[in-house]
Amino acid sequence: MVDPPPQLHMLRALNRLPEVPSPPDGYAVRALHGDDCERWMSLMNANGELGAWTAERAERSFARGRIALEASVLVLWEERVVATAQLTLHADDDYAPIPELGWVAVDPAHRGRGLGGLVCAEVLARARAFVYRTIFLRTDDHRLPAIAIYLRLGFAPWHRDDPSAAHRWHAILRQIEARQ
Repeated sequence: MVDPPPQLHMLRALNRLPEVPSPPDGYAVRALHGDDCERWMSLMNANGELGAWTAERAERSFARGRIALEASVLVLWEERVVATAQLTLHADDDYAPIPELGWVAVDPAHRGRGLGGLVCAEVLARARAFVYRTIFLRTDDHRLPAIAIYLRLGFAPWHRDDPSAAHRWHAILRQIEARQ
């Protein structure tokens, strides 16, 4: 069995940010709260692309203090969480001091409404308000629609000590260009 390639990285300066779009009619955006763990976990499982989430896994993510709740967002539709993105802090690891835009998820029933771009733009604005100068994210080669959003938001490929990154990014960017 062949190990999957390492996740790809993207980096963005937090100057000249795009305008945060207004949510579509019927949707509301708010900060993530500590008591949102169960609803957040339900969205992550409904999204289906970021692994299986148990209460224990979700609680570990919330309890570590690495998620800056006030800079992380949820999108609600009829009181149901349908999209999210988090600002994850890296104070004492290999990424320090650069924060991460992470756990971007949209409920499949609500895709195509601009919610992914909305939550990402909102987290970028909140990260800048925290006075961070740059932000990064991790993604996978097959997430072409998400990567297209990240590129539109001003992220650029970051090779970050990955000898396979240049070749992989070249192929991904060609695929995205061919879709446009």
